[in-house]
Parts: sequence; C-alpha cells; structure tokens
Amino acid sequence: MDISRFSVEDFVLNREFRIWALSPEKSSNIRWERLFAESPEQLEKAKVARDIVLNLRYKRHTMSADEVSELWELIDHGVEDPECDRTECEVVPIGPVSVLKKYGYPEKRFFRYSQWLGVAGILVLAFASSVAVSLVYPENVPQVLPLLVVYEEHSTPPGVKSNLTLQDGSKVMLNSGSSIRYVKSFESDRRMLYLKGEAYFEVAKDTLRPFSVVADGIKTTALGTAFNVSAYSEEDVNVSLVEGKVAVDVKQGVSAEINLEKGEDLRFNTKTGEYKKGQFDSQLVLAWTKKTIIFQQVRMMEAIRILENWYGVKFILKNKPSKELLIYGRYEDEILENVLEGLSYTVRFDYKIDQDEVEIIFK
Repeated sequence: MDISRFSVEDFVLNREFRIWALSPEKSSNIRWERLFAESPEQLEKAKVARDIVLNLRYKRHTMSADEVSELWELIDHGVEDPECDRTECEVVPIGPVSVLKKYGYPEKRFFRYSQWLGVAGILVLAFASSVAVSLVYPENVPQVLPLLVVYEEHSTPPGVKSNLTLQDGSKVMLNSGSSIRYVKSFESDRRMLYLKGEAYFEVAKDTLRPFSVVADGIKTTALGTAFNVSAYSEEDVNVSLVEGKVAVDVKQGVSAEINLEKGEDLRFNTKTGEYKKGQFDSQLVLAWTKKTIIFQQVRMMEAIRILENWYGVKFILKNKPSKELLIYGRYEDEILENVLEGLSYTVRFDYKIDQDEVEIIFK
C-alpha cells in the first residue's frame, strides 16, 4: 500500500488504518511503522486522522425502568385487548418489507394465535427495535493507544571503542564516536539497525529475518555475513564486505540495489549521489578493529578527524595546510604523542598537547 499521497480523509476512510487505530496489534504496528518509515512526511496527517477516528463518540441507547414497565403494559394490553375479535385480529404492517409481502402474494386471512405467541411476537418486535437503535447509536469504542516501540541505543564517545553481542547473536564492534539504534529484540520479520559513524558486523544467520544496516540513507542487507560500514558526517559512506554476500540499496533520486561479493566494497558520495564499486584492502579497512591506525594517501583533515575520534581530543589548527595534502603512516596501539611525533617529520608541523586539546602549527 502506498500512503505517500494520502490526505487526512484518505487515512480516516482507510479500513486498515481505522482497525489499527482502534485495535493495534504487533503485526499492524510493524506494518504501519514500515509505511511511515517510507513516507515520514505523512506522519502529521496520520496523527490528525487517528485523533478523528478515536474521538468519534456515540451514545448507546438504553431503556429506562419506566420504558420497560410501559412496554410490558403494552404487551399485556395487546394480549387482553377487548376490542380485538376472539376469532380474528387486524394485522398492522411494521415496515416496508411487510407491505411488499402483503401485496406481492395472494391475500390470506390471519387468525388469532395463542396468547403466548402474541407475547412472543411483541418481544421480537421490541428486540428488533433495540437492535436498530444500537446500529444507529453504536457503543462508544474505548480509546486504545498503540503499543509503543521501544528502541535500544549504544554509543561510543571519542577515544572509546566497544564490542556488543545483540539479542540474535550478531556481534558488533563500534568505532570511536559512533552509535547504533534498533528496535529492542528486533521485529518479527526483520533486523534493522541505524548507524552513525563506523561499525564492524558479524551477522548471525536467520533466513526469516534479514539483517539491515541503514547509514546516511544507504541500506546494507545480509542474512549471515561480515561487513564494515563507515558513515561519518561530511564523508563518503563506505561498505566493505569481508564474508558472505550483501545487497546495498542506494536511494538517491532513483533507487538502485548493488550486490557485493567477498572482497568488494561500495563507496557512495552523499553530496553528489555518485557511487563506485571496487575491491578493498581488508587490512586497511579493518585496521581500527585491531587497534591500528593506517594512513595511506589520507587527506590531512580526514586524518585529524580520525585522531580526534581515536584519542578523544580536540585539534586547533594554525596555518592550515592545503586540502590536497596527503599523509602516510602506520601506528599500532601507540599513544597520541608518538603518532604526532611521527607525522610531524613528514608533514612539517609543531604541536602542543594540553590535556584534551592539541594545537598544531603548520610550517
């Protein structure tokens, strides 16, 4: 179902939406959450429509004690009516169906039934009237609030990395300054995570629930595999497949799905919408998971971002270098001072470390 062009009236008149608003269930919650994830601009209209559905209040008609007493008096009067002939009584039509039946068939004479059959007929009439009133004034449906979706979130501040084991058995290693967010215990038909920053995933196999990672508009889906996703702000999104197979859904203008094999990666430019598929060096991409920093043709400003996240510090730059300046270096489980000392010989800068601030003066 496509709700991208629904109006408030369309939501109110949609049978599935009304059922969901009045009696939400797990399956309907999942279905509507998915629809709104695809069309988030429709949320406000849906909220207005839900309020309308929940606030349609009707009054239920009930008979008072006086009305019940009066009804029984009429029943008694009808049974003992002295004006009614002992052998034949007048039959009064109670609706259009009776009239049509009366004149659609040969006329028959109706003889007086027994006293109890007369009472039963009046009771049936009263019951039918009650049903009709109930249809006109249906019972007020109590407001039922939809079940809240509970999310779990894990994040790592700059200078910290963490290892997680999810409820399905999948393992996640979060790089510094990164976070993941997902529905607690996952949904019944899928395992969806939202990533900011960088993480390495070893996915537990579950053919009934695909495992997907959404990062900056790029969705990577796998059943059981190992892959790395890097999606830092203002940088390209990079998906690198270590084991198995994944499908990468690129939604930028026109949706496109790219399948990756072991050893392949996909680099996506979030500004231009361009993407490129190729091979990658696993030692280079996964170096961070082994406490190793590798700078191989890395721009200086990207290196600064890496060092800020890695060591939890803030850099202050003076006499900024050219944006095209590329640096090289490999540092395994080194302290920040040793890294800066090594880089200063090739890039030519002086540095000063003051607690969590680092001043860099380029020559």
